[in-house]
Parts: sequence; C-alpha cells; structure tokens
Amino acid sequence: MTRIHIVLGSASDLESVKAAGMAETFDAIGVSYAVSVCSAHRNLDELDKFAKEAVKKATEVFIGVAGMATALPGALAGLTGMTTPVIGVPLDEHGVDSCLYMPPGVPVLMTGVGKAGLKNAAIAAAQIIATGDQTVAESLIKYLKDTKKSAKFNINLTETQS
Repeated sequence: MTRIHIVLGSASDLESVKAAGMAETFDAIGVSYAVSVCSAHRNLDELDKFAKEAVKKATEVFIGVAGMATALPGALAGLTGMTTPVIGVPLDEHGVDSCLYMPPGVPVLMTGVGKAGLKNAAIAAAQIIATGDQTVAESLIKYLKDTKKSAKFNINLTETQS
C-alpha cells in the first residue's frame, strides 16, 4: 500500500526530488511512498485514471511537483474530487502563483519552493498521516528530533557584544 504518492509532471523533475532527500525522509519515518510521472497538460486522461486508481488503492496524500508548467497540483486536487490532500511544490519562483491561487473549494497545500519545499512536503505528508497512525507519529517525532538544527541567538538586549 502506497500512503504517499509523489507525482511529477516530467521525468526531468526527478533529480530535484532526489536532491531534496524525500526518499530518505520517508524511509526514516517508515511511510510507504511511490513516484510517478504524468503531465497534467500532455496526459490529462492518464492522470485522471492514475489519480482515481491511487485513491482506490488508499493513497493518503499526493505531492504534486510543479516544474515548468504548474497545473499538476490543482489538477490532482480536482481529479480526486478534493477528497485526498494535495501538497503542491513549485520547483522555482515561476510556479508559486499557480500553487497559491486555487479557486475556492480546490485546496492545494504549499510547503515552500524548490529543494526546501520538497523536504517540507515530505514532512508535512508524514504529519498528515501521523494524525491517524500512532506508529508514524512516534517515528516522525524521532525523525524531527534526530534532524533538528539548532540556532544560536542572544535575546538579551541590555548587554552589548564585543
């Protein structure tokens, strides 16, 4: 059973997904995932069949990677009847508007842009699944603890630094 499905509009977007470490994130948390390529522009009928079949097979979250043409996340939301969460991740600033400006009733979540957005999408998808799965919730907490980066700062405004 694939719980999270990453959908790319083009095979050329796969390198971005690999570079973001999405597979390592899902593996560390223990959530099943799959990656598919299907263009919302060139293969809409195939995308429709794919989305409906994935929902039947219990996909719980879609991550639509928005490369050059950013219709994919919104198309996934529409084709699933808005019953399955879709996280849209534009690979660059050109896709931001297409992921942000959805019509009312067509929710597409956005977690950032590029590599950081992809990494955040992996964590957000696991968070969604963790709301109904205690094992995933515990694995997610451990993963976040293990990968936490500290920030050093001084909030004492009365002392000066030399």
